Amino acid sequence: MARFRTLNDAEEREFWRFYGLYWREAERCEKAKAYLAGCVMLGSALKALLILMVNVYDEEAVATGLIPTKGKKGKVVKRPKPLMDWDLAQLLRVAKAANWLPAGLNLNDDWNIRKARVGDYAEVVCTVRNLVHAGKYRKEHFRERATERFLQRHFEFVDACREWVADHNAKSLLTHMKEEEAAKAAGK
Repeated sequence: MARFRTLNDAEEREFWRFYGLYWREAERCEKAKAYLAGCVMLGSALKALLILMVNVYDEEAVATGLIPTKGKKGKVVKRPKPLMDWDLAQLLRVAKAANWLPAGLNLNDDWNIRKARVGDYAEVVCTVRNLVHAGKYRKEHFRERATERFLQRHFEFVDACREWVADHNAKSLLTHMKEEEAAKAAGK
């Protein structure tokens, strides 16, 4: 598959800013008792985090074979979407396939807390973020309210995702450092 356009340095800095902005906005929503709005902000923070992850590990993302494409129907050759055009569901598919956010459930499975893993909780964040759309809210959350506890769980879910990608980054860095040491030792 052809490469997709990743972020330039200025865009990458902006997405780091977005991540912090959305997290702080979610905290403000919590103080204002705007719990659903806080969940939407956390979903946006997760999206910014995953865009940054794909940007850094674009080769791993391509290796999943799940890079979103664009093109007209009927065209045989589709082009990869630029990273900034990916939606949260597309980012999650790649993150789960790359094992950055491992999942224990399939999207159509019934919820099973024993099998659920961090990628499954990220899907919950995505679903709740989409409640910003009235049709989705009516279909998936009709006559239910987002409560303080509901928002708190979403803070926990997004924080767990952040820890998983940070762990992946740390392992990747350690592997790279070991490879460099081995190359230096072989070159001596």
